[in-house]
Amino acid sequence: MALVGSGSKLSRQQVGGAEQVLPVVLAQASRTEFFDSERREMAAMESPLERLPGAVLQAIVSQLDMASICAVATSCRLLRACAGDVLPRLSTITLVDVEAEAMVVERLLAGNTELKSLTLKCSKLDDGIIKALTKPQLHTLCLSGCDHFSAKLLNEIAVKCPLLKMLSLELGWCEDNSFSSIALEQLLIGCSQLESLRLRSDGCCFDTMAYASIPCLAASSLKALEIGYVKERKAKQILDVNADAKLQRNNGFSFSKLEKLSLVLDRITDSLLSLVAQRLSYLLELDLRDEPSEEPLAALDLTNTGVQQVGKCQLLRRLSLVRSQDCHPASFKRVSDLGIFLMAECCSNLESVRLGGFSRITDAGCRAVLHISSKLHTFELSNTPQLTDLAFHDLPLTPLVLECVSLASCILLSDYSVQHLALCKNLQSLNLKGCKSVGDGSMQAISYLSKLRVLALNGSDLSDHGLAVLGKGIAPLTLISLRGCHRVTDNGVAALLAGGLVNTLESMDLSGIAGLTDNATLAIVRAKMRNLEELRFRGCSSVGDTSVISLASAHSKDTGHGGTLRLLDLWNCRGVSAVSLKWFRKPYFPRLHWLGISSSLRQEILLSVIKVRPSVNIFCDGTELGRMFSGEGDDVDDNYRGHDEEDELERWLDSDDGL
Repeated sequence: MALVGSGSKLSRQQVGGAEQVLPVVLAQASRTEFFDSERREMAAMESPLERLPGAVLQAIVSQLDMASICAVATSCRLLRACAGDVLPRLSTITLVDVEAEAMVVERLLAGNTELKSLTLKCSKLDDGIIKALTKPQLHTLCLSGCDHFSAKLLNEIAVKCPLLKMLSLELGWCEDNSFSSIALEQLLIGCSQLESLRLRSDGCCFDTMAYASIPCLAASSLKALEIGYVKERKAKQILDVNADAKLQRNNGFSFSKLEKLSLVLDRITDSLLSLVAQRLSYLLELDLRDEPSEEPLAALDLTNTGVQQVGKCQLLRRLSLVRSQDCHPASFKRVSDLGIFLMAECCSNLESVRLGGFSRITDAGCRAVLHISSKLHTFELSNTPQLTDLAFHDLPLTPLVLECVSLASCILLSDYSVQHLALCKNLQSLNLKGCKSVGDGSMQAISYLSKLRVLALNGSDLSDHGLAVLGKGIAPLTLISLRGCHRVTDNGVAALLAGGLVNTLESMDLSGIAGLTDNATLAIVRAKMRNLEELRFRGCSSVGDTSVISLASAHSKDTGHGGTLRLLDLWNCRGVSAVSLKWFRKPYFPRLHWLGISSSLRQEILLSVIKVRPSVNIFCDGTELGRMFSGEGDDVDDNYRGHDEEDELERWLDSDDGL
């Protein structure tokens, strides 16, 4: 339920939502009086909203998310006062798409003694805000973008937040390792009830002794551990409970109760997997990803023996072994089908399998994974160049319940494989990025998937005809990526939107398609897509000012000019000039958060846009914006939605008297 006020009064339909919470608060309403008799008489002559008991209004507002509470606070004085009463009693605050200033965070958290969960993006914050963040009653604390914090953050969390059960920190500092190590040890000792610990950073923040302290000092209740980036030799210290005998005697904690382990490493080795199998007998989820900057030495690289060790974790439900090729085009050259066979024999309970960079796996290995368990719902195999259609030949005879399939960069697959995969009627996500032989022939089968929400066809052989077939189907797609589909033209985009997809699509990636012009944008505008939030035209050289003006001119009853767009990527669209930049000023594109444009535009013009729209993140360097379905081992965040948080915070701060 969401109450969003646009004027001094809310509509009767919005007020009607109060009926859902009336039974819960009637008792409280009888005991709590917010309005005196004179005010009640005055309210009787005003809006129906003001006739509601104050306790009822307060109960309604307390069930809203942060964005809606801020919207309520800007609608009228009555609701602003009610929101002011609710904020100090919120048990959960989540601001993940907002780079909030310290002043905003302090105002939101001031006086709150009931906050149990706090999720915050901290890219504009530093040590000065630590006191406000570390509340003693917190059970969940998730802080991302902690680039400007020091080790003091860990120290304060250890002292001020003893009840924490879940802690997630994305660190960004590089200080004296010994100092950071002490801070980590204090954190592990102070937070004695931790059930989930997640530490992410671009580089190694702690030395070997710090990692060795994790299994010895961490709470006995710890069930999930995520660390990265970390060197493989340091990661083994996490699993070696005998690394520090002194700490072990003082604590005696058995690390074998861990249920989830996630590591981002420089390399995955046999010895690491051997330690995992030996120490973590209760493991349910294993997620290992390495990012080698050069070709790993053959003697130290993962082999069939290491993969076989995974089979010893017989309770395993989710497995992910991925070699990223972002830094170097490396692969697991010493792992063959034999290793997959040996692993599959023992892992009969797997529900999710993700393998990336196994260049020697063939159809036989793929089939072994597909038949590994009747409970398998997620199957991802990327950068496997030897995979062919034969891997899916007998798929119709298999009682699979597949929901998510990713076959990125499997260049030998054709429409034949896709047609067989489409027999899995529960499919919700299908990634065929880089499958160059997939084309129009499989679109009919895909269009009949009644649960399919995410479809990536990057670089495929798709044409306008295939898009027309897809547009006439029943697949309720919310995200479609056609990046690099060179046979697609303006007519194909129009045909895609001629059916029901106009009501479901939330994200479209049309980047790198030379045949697209402003007419494609005009087709999108004419379709009146009421849910479209993300639109990408990166590298479409024929897209220009007409596209920007048409998108800005599109009017929506609920959002005004510019519609529902939150992300617009026009990087390297050579037709976009300074003429169209004025259309990014208010009141156009009211919900826009991310904007990608070419750096060739004059800097003073860009600065003028930044000045009038400080809440819009503008990128001119070609940075990929938002969260995308890359298909290279990344998760598909099906639950992702753009939020109104930053818009509403901006309005709240601009209000005359605030809360």
